[in-house]
Amino acid sequence: MHIDKKSPIPVYYQLKNIILGKIKNGEYQEGSPIPSERDLVESLGISRMTIRQALNQLVAEGVLYREKGKGTFVSKSKIVQKNIMSFSDTVRNKGMTPSTVVLSFEKISDRLDIKNELRINENDYLYNFRRLRMADNIPIAIEEVFIPEKYCPGLEKHNLESSFYKLLKEQYSLNISFIDNVIEASKPTKEEKKLLELTDSTPVLRITNLSHNDEGTRLFYEKDVYRSDEYKYNVRIYMNRNNEL
Repeated sequence: MHIDKKSPIPVYYQLKNIILGKIKNGEYQEGSPIPSERDLVESLGISRMTIRQALNQLVAEGVLYREKGKGTFVSKSKIVQKNIMSFSDTVRNKGMTPSTVVLSFEKISDRLDIKNELRINENDYLYNFRRLRMADNIPIAIEEVFIPEKYCPGLEKHNLESSFYKLLKEQYSLNISFIDNVIEASKPTKEEKKLLELTDSTPVLRITNLSHNDEGTRLFYEKDVYRSDEYKYNVRIYMNRNNEL
C-alpha cells in the first residue's frame, strides 16, 4: 500500500482508490475488517483526519460499514440494475442463480386506474401476476405486472418462472425500447417483510414503471418492491437539449 504525497491527486482519494482496488481483487473480502485507522496511520504515514475522510466517503457510498467498538468492514456487494436488463440476466451477471415463485396469476377486467396508465380501452382485459424473485435462493424482490391481454394472448399457457422480457420478445415479438421509472424508499408491509425475509429496520425500494416499445406504445405497468440491502438501481439521466436549466 503506497501513497504518493507528491502527486496532484489528493491523499485521501489515493487511499480511497487503494481500498477499492483491494476489495475488487479480493484482498479485502465481503464482511471482513479493513485495517484500523491507527494501523493505516502507522503504515502510510498520513494523518488520521485524511484517513477518516477516505473511510467516511466509502461508508457513505455503502462500500464499507462500521460497527461500534469493532471496526470498519467491507459491505456485501449488491445486485445492480443497469439500463434495460431482465432480473434474471442481472442476477446471472453477478454470478448468482436466479429463481422465481409465481405468487398469483389472473385475468381481470377492473383496475381502470391501470388501464388509464396503459391508455387502453376500459373494456379490455388485463393479465395481472405477482412473482417473488430470488438470487441464490435469497428473496430479492416482489414484482407485480399488469399487461393487456391483447398484447400477449394465451399468456397463462407460458412459464412465468423465467425471464418475462425474454418471453415477450420470443413469443410475442414485443421489444422494450424504454422504461419510465419512479423510485421511492419505503417501509415494507407485513406481507412484504415475510416474503422478503426482512427485519423491521430494513427499508425497501418501491419502483413503479411503464415499459414502452419503439413506437411509444405502453406495453405493461409494473409495481416492484426490492430489498434495499441486496439491490440498488443505477440510473443514467440525460440532458434534454431543448430545455434550459
